[in-house]
This record gives sequence, C-alpha cells and structure tokens, in this order.
Amino acid sequence: MTTIKLEPGKLEPGKLETKATAMQTEAYWENLVKRSLCRFLLLAQLAKGPVHGYGINQAIKEAGQGCCEPTEAMVYSTVKELQEGGYIDCRMEEHQGRQRRVCWLTDSGEEAFRAAARVWQRMVPTVEDCIEQALPQGR
Repeated sequence: MTTIKLEPGKLEPGKLETKATAMQTEAYWENLVKRSLCRFLLLAQLAKGPVHGYGINQAIKEAGQGCCEPTEAMVYSTVKELQEGGYIDCRMEEHQGRQRRVCWLTDSGEEAFRAAARVWQRMVPTVEDCIEQALPQGR
C-alpha cells in the first residue's frame, strides 16, 4: 500500500492512511487548501510592502482566521522559491541588534499576485456552490 504524509497530529497514532482513504479525511483536504492559500496570503502580505519573516507568518495566520497557520519552514521554503523565481527580493536588516530578512514583491511578483487573485476570484463562487451541494443548509 502507498502512504502519504499528512500534517503531524492529524492522524491517530500508529494509523497510516492509504491514498484511497486519505481523501476521505478532512486533514488531506485541509493540507491541500492550506498550501495554496498560504502562498496567496503570503503574496498579499508582501503586496502591502516590505515585511520580515515573522511578520509574514503572523499576517498569514491572522488573514487565514485559524485555517492557515504556516510553520516557519513552510514560509522559509516558499520565500526561497519565490526569491529564486524572481517574484520577491529580500535583504538582511538589523532591528534592535538582531538580523532579520525583509522581503518585498518585485514587478513579477506583483503580476503573479494579480494573476492569483483573478484565479481565486473565479474559483471562490464555484467552491461556495460545491460546499452548498455537499452541505445543504449548513449541515
């Protein structure tokens, strides 16, 4: 049987999910949504202006209203990928005697954010319709 790794703490101890049963868990879908939503919220935060890593984490957490709480590793790897792709620039700054990385969107990053926003704008009504279909009258 093939197994997939889900977010720690979401499975019962000692229980491995197969691909066939994993899709039946909320944790599976939550991880997929979080990955995409966190990336979008990260771009949204950087679109407001330069921000440091901890500030990105906090902003995503607040904007996600509890549904999207990225780990530092998730933010770091996403920032690295976006920087390598030319979507963000970063520099080290000293703040109260400590070094921290401050990042901002490049022109390409701003266009990527607008493209993502257009896709989310089209998808949200479809997602809402599907939720209503799956959970009629708030079930």
